[in-house]
Amino acid sequence: MRKRRKRYSRQEKPRICDPGMCENCQYIGDGDFICDDRPEGPVIVVEDWQPTEEAGRCPRRHR
Repeated sequence: MRKRRKRYSRQEKPRICDPGMCENCQYIGDGDFICDDRPEGPVIVVEDWQPTEEAGRCPRRHR
């Protein structure tokens, strides 16, 4: 009998709003970051070093 192969499902990695990872994320001081790539204008994505509800909502871009 042949062995069954394990099938691994691809899990989506969590999106991180970090200036080192995204060129649209900017540190504005006191643990706050903004994303300037939103159609409605700049949005605070990290406040006091804690992600907000808006964090990680950037669309994935294909290379």
